[in-house]
Amino acid sequence: MRKYILRKLFELIFTLFFVTLLSFLLMRLSPVDPAAAYAKRMIGSPTQEQIETIRVLLGFDRPLLVQYGRWVMNLLHFDLGTSLANGHDVWTDIATAFPKTLEIVFLASIFQVILIAAVSCIAFLLPWKVPKTALRVICILGVSVPSFYLATIYLDYFAVQKSLISVAGNTSFLSYLSPAICIGVFGASFYTPMLMDALEHESNEDYGFYARCRGLSESRLLFFHFLPRAAVGLIPNFLQSIGLALANATIIEQIFSIPGFGYLIVNHVLDRDTPMIHAEVLFLAMAIALCNISADLIQLVIHGKREVA
Repeated sequence: MRKYILRKLFELIFTLFFVTLLSFLLMRLSPVDPAAAYAKRMIGSPTQEQIETIRVLLGFDRPLLVQYGRWVMNLLHFDLGTSLANGHDVWTDIATAFPKTLEIVFLASIFQVILIAAVSCIAFLLPWKVPKTALRVICILGVSVPSFYLATIYLDYFAVQKSLISVAGNTSFLSYLSPAICIGVFGASFYTPMLMDALEHESNEDYGFYARCRGLSESRLLFFHFLPRAAVGLIPNFLQSIGLALANATIIEQIFSIPGFGYLIVNHVLDRDTPMIHAEVLFLAMAIALCNISADLIQLVIHGKREVA
């Protein structure tokens, strides 16, 4: 286990190194000059000499590897620089926005768990095949519809037509429910058929047959035997979907005007705010990588327990 954790730690460091270096490379290959964008934002109509002065002042004239090495050294000292758009400390803006995104993803995860378990259990207890097939078709539709399109339709209906939610200024905890639902629909639609199949598999196991012979009802078998065993196998995959939900939130937050981490990324990309972009890429990559590593560790523990059993 210690070797496995060390190997995963090395993979995390390598992933962060590769992703952040790629971020610097893409910024260099971009046709939009960050020095020119900063000069236009600060001066209005800068001359070429003013742009070059700003480029030297910000260090954009140095080679790519030198810029990246300096950024890594500052990172090791917990210094991510200052935003070029608003002059705020990068750590401060991220510390303000990232918890909002985590709240949305947490609510989306809760929504997914409830919906997956409820629909799968109902489908398992139904004696007819037609409703089960209909549920699977609905799940296919839920996976096929992009989250940003669903969020647009959701906002148009509940905010514009029905005036039940606000279009802008969504900063309260309850306002995070709407983007959480839009994010969670994809995961719920994806994992519900998997749990349905897992429940059917568990019900056909020998222990289920012997339990029925003892007179246990299907509902008792479902909630106390089939569901716990079937859900355990889906936990690693579900944790990986949390990383996907973090990435998905970058667009959904923009649609619902929630000043979260995704909203921050989109705005700073438009502003060509390089210190913020590099830091946001780092945090997003770290969050996704940690979700994947957690999923791998849990899967290893589950397989180890099954082998012992």
